[in-house]
Amino acid sequence: MSPRKIIVYIAAIIIAVYSVAPIYSLVIISLMDVRDVVAGNIYPVNANINAYLRILGYDVQGPYGYLRAYGGSENLIRGLINILIVAPIVTVITMAAAVPAGYALGRLKVKARNLLILLLLASRSLPPVSIALPYFFLFTLTGLRATLLGMIILHLTITIPIITWVLMGFFAALPRDLERAARLDGCSRMGAFRRVVLPMAAPGIAATAVIAFLFSWNDFFFSWLISQGTPAATYNAQLSGFFNFQNEPAMFAAAVTLQIILAAIVAVALQKYIIRLRIVDPGAVVIER
Repeated sequence: MSPRKIIVYIAAIIIAVYSVAPIYSLVIISLMDVRDVVAGNIYPVNANINAYLRILGYDVQGPYGYLRAYGGSENLIRGLINILIVAPIVTVITMAAAVPAGYALGRLKVKARNLLILLLLASRSLPPVSIALPYFFLFTLTGLRATLLGMIILHLTITIPIITWVLMGFFAALPRDLERAARLDGCSRMGAFRRVVLPMAAPGIAATAVIAFLFSWNDFFFSWLISQGTPAATYNAQLSGFFNFQNEPAMFAAAVTLQIILAAIVAVALQKYIIRLRIVDPGAVVIER
């Protein structure tokens, strides 16, 4: 094996360990009981799922007696239900808007195309903290604060620009011969898009749908900003309540691990589509009308 390959393999191993280590730590800590924590074990000698049961509202038998359920378990479960509602809706609306927009910007000669791309990217170029107060006041004045509708709208401002930009590059990279052939055979622009382009773009659409879902599912800052302390608070916003439980690391780790389980399942299930996603220069050549 050449020295270059050895270096590549070593770098890959280091990156993999660096990426997996925090998740490994969360899972291990979530399975520990107080004896493991006190002993400073790096793995759970007395492994159990008590922490998971406690965050879901159950009292459990610990090594030194009964342990009470997490006091905010009801809010935590409500937050989980909220994000299970919000994330799929955000994903569906995002794809409904981003797929045709990405196709138009990636494959057609659209008037003021460069300006539209600039506005699209500029909408997500500002740091979230810099627009926190405007969002807070806007959603408060419009009555959207502390509502699931407001959460959905806010997440859409994040996902639609990003997913449109990604799909724009993906559509631009697709072969054009089949679409041209469909047009010559009498298909309309919409017909060629539906019968030819969409099947070719299925991997990219599936991958970006996962990305849109994960953006919504993982959002903490904006969810905390407009929903914290209200019935509309999402799971991530509810996790901030654990900051007062530094002496209960297992419960906090269990709550975070539970949050990533569904996202991990979705990502693993559609991994084959994600690795096939190609992002190219938005200035790629487009086809004529």
